[in-house]
Amino acid sequence: MITDFDEFKKAWEKDAGKPENTILYYLIAALNLEKDKDKAEDMMTVVLTKNDLREDGSSPTGYKLGNRASYFVGQFLESKNNARSYVGGTNENNYQIDWDNLTLTLVRKQDHMGGVKIFVHSGGRDNPVPCQLKKNKNGQWKLTEYSSLCMDVKRPQSEVDDF
Repeated sequence: MITDFDEFKKAWEKDAGKPENTILYYLIAALNLEKDKDKAEDMMTVVLTKNDLREDGSSPTGYKLGNRASYFVGQFLESKNNARSYVGGTNENNYQIDWDNLTLTLVRKQDHMGGVKIFVHSGGRDNPVPCQLKKNKNGQWKLTEYSSLCMDVKRPQSEVDDF
């Protein structure tokens, strides 16, 4: 699990030639929200397109999250299980993950509007979750549509009927 911004950026730049890697890095950034919101948001600016960012010289990338991307951060903050469900957490295991061995499971990948649409397995939802990516002029895949990654997942089994 990468928690340092510079290490995150360097690793993503090395791995950005595959769209599924960009999804994983976005989820790593979302997992970092649990400990350091500002650093996590800086990480997200690396993997999102400029359409979801606004210029800001105080950020290490020169960008901060725009309104839409910030809204999705709020969704992850409301439930840490959302991000955990894509990297090994399930409602049956109470969304416990192996922080040193995050695994992303792709269900389907298809060409889509000049980019790619990838369906990702979630251990907290009944159906795979779609996201879309496009390759920039540097050959790096960036997320263009990722709202479904931020939607609520099933309650952990330990909370079912706990009232």
